Amino acid sequence: MNLQRVRYFLAVADELHFGRAAERLHMAQPPLSQQIRLLESELGVQLFERTTRRVSLTAAGDVFRTQALRLVTAADAAERVMDEFRSGEGGLLRLAFVDSAAFQVMPKYLRAHRQHWPKVHHDLTIMSSRAQVDALRSGEIDIGISRTPADDDDLTGERFLVEQLFLAVGPDDETTADAITVSELADRPLIGFDRRLSPTLHEDLTALLSDHGHEYAPLIEATEYTTILGLVASGEGAAIVPDGVRTFEPAGVRYLRIDDLAAQMSMFCNHRRDDPLRVVAHARDVIATLFDN
Repeated sequence: MNLQRVRYFLAVADELHFGRAAERLHMAQPPLSQQIRLLESELGVQLFERTTRRVSLTAAGDVFRTQALRLVTAADAAERVMDEFRSGEGGLLRLAFVDSAAFQVMPKYLRAHRQHWPKVHHDLTIMSSRAQVDALRSGEIDIGISRTPADDDDLTGERFLVEQLFLAVGPDDETTADAITVSELADRPLIGFDRRLSPTLHEDLTALLSDHGHEYAPLIEATEYTTILGLVASGEGAAIVPDGVRTFEPAGVRYLRIDDLAAQMSMFCNHRRDDPLRVVAHARDVIATLFDN
């Protein structure tokens, strides 16, 4: 079915006058009448009763008008969606992020992004840094907020945040200072993030303690920081966490800065090289501007 003929039909159905409809459509009346006849031929029904004095909708025309309005509305909506997609003003952005980004990075990003691009929808997934690389290559996600940079022929990434590490301690901890050294972590029972889900984090913390002659060997490992900090609050041990996690404050939990130049973790925005999607470029710009350190 020719969509333009449907639009012609709606104009005549509104005006119930071929002359006025043609004027509204900025065309001559004879071509308009011809297009309506062609539409009637396509549909196999008569849409208008025509006399020398009046034009009216037939029963078939009245039924078709409802469907024609739906069809044209849907077509116009599809065109608007694609315009927004091309410009980056709308569309879907599939974004994966590590669990530690859920507390500070993602809320700040989403708030800022919504101010600039309110029509963009986000599909959000918590995913480990290594899994994000495979998801980017397969096209499953568009952006990955990760602890490790992607750098190969297909993917690239930019560091956008460097976070200080802190030790989360429970209500029974007797430390009075606001900071602690790496060496002072040696005899503390530690709760860690599941190394199967975040091997990169486990490797980084292992290296940090190893540089001071100590072993990183958590007594308990969990899959979310909310669980980890809940265990800290209940007195099960202490946990090494990045700065952004400190926005989550369970009752009785305190955060001690780990006083060491190496006690830092970076966060990266990874994506496919030369990704043509404007929505991806806009999201990268928001992240780069919002976390400029």
